[in-house]
Amino acid sequence: MRLAMRIARTAGVASAILMAVFLLFAGVFAATGNAPAAMVFRPPGSPSSLPDGVKLLRWGSAFAIVRGDSPDYVRRLYANGALLVLPFRKSGCLAYRPA
Repeated sequence: MRLAMRIARTAGVASAILMAVFLLFAGVFAATGNAPAAMVFRPPGSPSSLPDGVKLLRWGSAFAIVRGDSPDYVRRLYANGALLVLPFRKSGCLAYRPA
């Protein structure tokens, strides 16, 4: 029983750390908007309801891949009802390559 509780506690801590990292990425991305594209979790409504200046690259039931003309497009996505917006790069959101 103790082993199961230790495993559950470790899994809980790992999940909390992972969620904190994703929220940190989302916060920095909302402030800068600096990425070639964005992955929007729970996109607002339909593709036609995206904010002005946001171009649709891919649409799914749980997420959408978009890109914007200006750095504030991420904040406009949140204002439009997006749950979470993360930077999207071909090699993953953690791949950072300076311009």
